[in-house]
Amino acid sequence: MNLMNLTIILYFLILLGLFLGVSKGLGSFSSTLRGIAFFSLEKAPVGLVDLFPKKKGSAANMWMTFGLIWMPIASTLTFINLWLEYDSTALMSAFGDFDKGKLESAAYVSTFWGFLSMTLIGASLHIQNRILGTKISSEAGASMISTFWFVLTLILVVISFTSFAPHTAQASAFFVAYGILGMGVLSVHLMSIHDNKSSEMMTSSWLIIFSFGALIYSTFSNILYFLSGSEEIAWQVSKSIHGWWLIPMSMSVAFFLIPKNTGNIVWSKLLSITSILLIFITLTPFMSYTGLGLGTDDNIFTIQISLWSTLALIPIFATTFNLFATMRGRWESMVESTSTAACLVAILLLPIGAIGGLFSSISTFGGDASLAGIGSSMDHLLLWGVGGLSAFAVVNSMLPESMGLENYERSRQRLSFWFVTVGAIGSSLMSIMSNFVKQAVEETGYLATVEALEDTTVMVAVMFYFFTIGTFVATHQFILTRSRGQPIGSINNENLAIEKFSLMSGSYTIRELLGKGLSLDTEIIVNEEVIEEELGETKIRVSAGLHETDGVDVSIISDTADEVLWQLSDYLKENDLKIFDIFKQLDEDSSMTLSAYEFREGLNKLGLANLPPHEVDRLVNALDINGDGMIDLPELGLAFTKDMMPAKIIKPSENNPANLSKLKKSELIEIADEKGIDSSGTKKDIIDRLVIEEE
Repeated sequence: MNLMNLTIILYFLILLGLFLGVSKGLGSFSSTLRGIAFFSLEKAPVGLVDLFPKKKGSAANMWMTFGLIWMPIASTLTFINLWLEYDSTALMSAFGDFDKGKLESAAYVSTFWGFLSMTLIGASLHIQNRILGTKISSEAGASMISTFWFVLTLILVVISFTSFAPHTAQASAFFVAYGILGMGVLSVHLMSIHDNKSSEMMTSSWLIIFSFGALIYSTFSNILYFLSGSEEIAWQVSKSIHGWWLIPMSMSVAFFLIPKNTGNIVWSKLLSITSILLIFITLTPFMSYTGLGLGTDDNIFTIQISLWSTLALIPIFATTFNLFATMRGRWESMVESTSTAACLVAILLLPIGAIGGLFSSISTFGGDASLAGIGSSMDHLLLWGVGGLSAFAVVNSMLPESMGLENYERSRQRLSFWFVTVGAIGSSLMSIMSNFVKQAVEETGYLATVEALEDTTVMVAVMFYFFTIGTFVATHQFILTRSRGQPIGSINNENLAIEKFSLMSGSYTIRELLGKGLSLDTEIIVNEEVIEEELGETKIRVSAGLHETDGVDVSIISDTADEVLWQLSDYLKENDLKIFDIFKQLDEDSSMTLSAYEFREGLNKLGLANLPPHEVDRLVNALDINGDGMIDLPELGLAFTKDMMPAKIIKPSENNPANLSKLKKSELIEIADEKGIDSSGTKKDIIDRLVIEEE
């Protein structure tokens, strides 16, 4: 216990030193330290550091890309490990007498040190770039460290299958190397803050700085574990590396992305400070499973564990409430951005998992251990539900932004989001069920195979398979974005929705209105004549699918895109083609969906039109019925039908209500007089008489 107390004092000294160094500075010694750090990263590794780019965002991009590479590898190894829980002989035909413990160690190393750590470190560098408004002080040095980190993780994954495998998955002397590399990344952050003289540190920045301090402390504590072999030190290392590194880094991502995507400032500065202070001085309730049986004979130690684990719920709940309050009035951003949705789900799962971990911890230390089994399930939820979804948000948002590219397809993003969310939550729930069933069987003393236990065990792997699929979809999305994504700012996403929409009397559903292109902010005018001065004059030959017989968009739009649909219909007739034939020509990647880029390039290659991006966006938005930002085959087919008639292949009736409502009242009176129809009353009365006369 004395050794543990000594290391805890050292930990608090590290945090205090970082706080004073960042907020107050170290006087003239600050410049000296800055010079030493810069020399170590930029000058000492001469020749090697010159191999890496120095442009803004290159380091963050490289870290996150390496994290993305580890993502499908880690999820695949974890899935196989979960499947072996159900069928331990599944790999026997391929590898003979396979050691599941080695696979479990490899899966953990690739998940924690590869996927999660590299992605979140890349996110920290990206956040600093955006907060400081300039590149970090050593882009090339940080990129070089990412390569060392990647190679180190790869080596540890490989040796996990050998006799040199770490003694435990969470604590090993090998992990000291990560602490050394972490010191390099921390120095990059501190140099950047020093060089930019930032007047105020944001919540995300403080979480990042303190997290790196905790990373260095916990990894170097492995030396004590190596020298003493104390299980108490191993338990402490596991608690600190997950509670003071993984959780705060995940929180820093949420504190950055949610305000950024919603446009709202963080709701409460007081709650933010509470989260920063308490998350680093309390004991995370996760990873209680690693300390099974530890301290059961020490009542004082048991009370301390219960107290500090309970206090850990305060910063966790403060963070969750603060970020949910920050979402006020902007809940639609969850639909607009999968990164926002992923962060919110991760922050929601954090307190749920913490409560489960707390009960498991209390049951383990001094209790009857009746709930000790769910500790491993809560650890799984922490890694893949909290850390995994936070890293997924980084891959979907920050990684494309660091490359300066727009995401290629929103539909793939949403698909991968649902896969990883269902996989993380579903596998955690099934794992809890499996643990309870296993405990109930063990209490009965029944030794034979229990079918219910086998069923729940296999469902853990089956549910996690969704997460694995989602990682491959996300990786494919990244490849498409890198090869075909357009530069940020080249696509104007503003004002794509209809600003005003006029409705005739009748009944409508929300689905119908959204299908017409209306958004939550569209102003709907019912049975009201729009002021003519606001309309201006617009000559439109054809509507682009936003106008139907029961409503009309009153905003001013051009008819370029509508003319293109006429040309497309003529092209079909002249070449005797079907809708499917033209769709195959436009669909370059054979994804059975057309992005705005594919549609524009395809029309250009066919010689039909060379539309500007904003016209293509308006046309895609008009034809896009399900709102996924893409055009699929049924939507393109509906564009040429009489019911939808966005292309107006069939010449519409001149007295269609949607067309008549565009006319001024004086013009309607003139038409009515020519036809010998009563022209008295309101504009709507005249339109009704003209339509009845036409019928």
